[in-house]
Amino acid sequence: MKKILYTLLAVSFIFTACKKEQGCTDPIATNYNADAEEDDGSCAFSITGGSWITQSIEQSGNMTVSMMGIPIIDSVINYTETNADSLEPYKLTFEDDNTYTEHDQLNTEVESGTWSISGDVLTVNTPDTTLSLTLNTLNKDNLSMTINIIESGTEDGITFDINIDQKVNANRQW
Repeated sequence: MKKILYTLLAVSFIFTACKKEQGCTDPIATNYNADAEEDDGSCAFSITGGSWITQSIEQSGNMTVSMMGIPIIDSVINYTETNADSLEPYKLTFEDDNTYTEHDQLNTEVESGTWSISGDVLTVNTPDTTLSLTLNTLNKDNLSMTINIIESGTEDGITFDINIDQKVNANRQW
């Protein structure tokens, strides 16, 4: 009986001693584990590192414009833009010091400001305004974020109401 017990203990010791430590094995991840021998899929990535190149911008929502109470535009908007010349922002770089720069297709700096993240909300402080974007996807190579644009007002007798969701899909360039 003792032999069986010793054999079982020895076998269980061998299996636990041979078990590889699991964790995030990607050194770019924020939770990289240098001791991990086997990736467990838990890697988390920051918005910083490399630059984000916009691949597409999806817009959906509605817009109404009227003049003296007469409708001029009453549209439902639903389209995806993939032409690099029309994508704005084209290239975004977020730095560890919470600053960002935006560049056009010629790599000319267009704008810069500050940013912060709280949960899944990315706040971008531009020179003109503060934007709050929802992070849909953020991983090593892909970023998807959405902003809801709601504006209404009257200018020179023209009344407008805009309610559009704009989704920016970008790939990281290292």
